[in-house]
Amino acid sequence: MVCVLCEKNAVENWFGSFCAECRQIKNLGNVYGFKRTLEILKKCCIRDESQLERKIENHKNKLPTIKEETEDLKSSDESYDTKPSTRSSKKK
Repeated sequence: MVCVLCEKNAVENWFGSFCAECRQIKNLGNVYGFKRTLEILKKCCIRDESQLERKIENHKNKLPTIKEETEDLKSSDESYDTKPSTRSSKKK
């Protein structure tokens, strides 16, 4: 049998109607109320066009360009100035 909510996964028990994940969603609805659960899902998960565009712009602003990354590595990393010390070089 197939879950009545997602209509994809098999039911958890032979006598049940929901898969394991959808049963958890149903239980949250029972605990917090289905209206409240739906309100939270709409507010947190569904985005309109302006929200999507802002999110894309924020990600673009956070990502540095490749040129900036390489310049930062050259200027701030001093570990390449000295030769690494190994066990064989310590014996001499």
